Amino acid sequence: MLNVTRLYGETAVQAVRRGVRAWPVIFSLVLYAGIFMVVGQLVGPLGRAGGFLLGLVLAACFSSYIHLMSQVVSGSKVGFADLRQSFGARFWDVVSVLFAFWIIDLILTQVIAPASGPKGPIVIALGGLAMAVFFNPVPELLYQGSSRSFQLLMESGRFISTHGLEWLLPNVLFAIGLLAPLGMLHGPAGLIVLNISAVLSPNNDGMGLYALFSRAPIYLQLPMLVFVHFVMVFRGLLFGALTRGGLRQRDLRGAWKR
Repeated sequence: MLNVTRLYGETAVQAVRRGVRAWPVIFSLVLYAGIFMVVGQLVGPLGRAGGFLLGLVLAACFSSYIHLMSQVVSGSKVGFADLRQSFGARFWDVVSVLFAFWIIDLILTQVIAPASGPKGPIVIALGGLAMAVFFNPVPELLYQGSSRSFQLLMESGRFISTHGLEWLLPNVLFAIGLLAPLGMLHGPAGLIVLNISAVLSPNNDGMGLYALFSRAPIYLQLPMLVFVHFVMVFRGLLFGALTRGGLRQRDLRGAWKR
């Protein structure tokens, strides 16, 4: 357990240092939210075509963010030139994964759930929870891995099978930290679990976080932005440590068992 605690502590210190150095990236989330709202109003009257265009815009914004985050995690300085090229840097990689998510969601909601009869909503909820767990490291895989589409999702599942405990523990705590100030940890246990999974799930294009910011009071929004920035840097560094740790990771796994 001591080795795990040390890993989290070292990663947190490094995340603060690199996150502070790249503080302008915090406000990129505000930029993406603004782009989403403006484009949403413009393409709203177009129906399905508008929804498709909005999805491409979301993919471009997600590409931008993970590209910037790759720079932050690697310790590089981030400038305006990085932002300018970031929207297309990983665009098709993001689209390939979002397409895989769309296929899975289509099968779940249009095939499996209807076949389950009255238990359909429960099946959908359990499917969403499973995706939140096994696909949680997808953002990090997009800029630290080499696979794409369904292969990337399989790699994500393998990562969770190997490092799930070390990875999910801090991420669940981070989700709780976001939900607690908004009063979203009250109510039935099932609802709380679904709220946490909505924050952890990568298949909603970041809309889970967007919804949280939308309902947060103005005085909480800046602290939430700073917190999310720190969390994403921490995640990137932790992912790298877990996937490239070698002998250290065997020590960590043994530490959980003792």
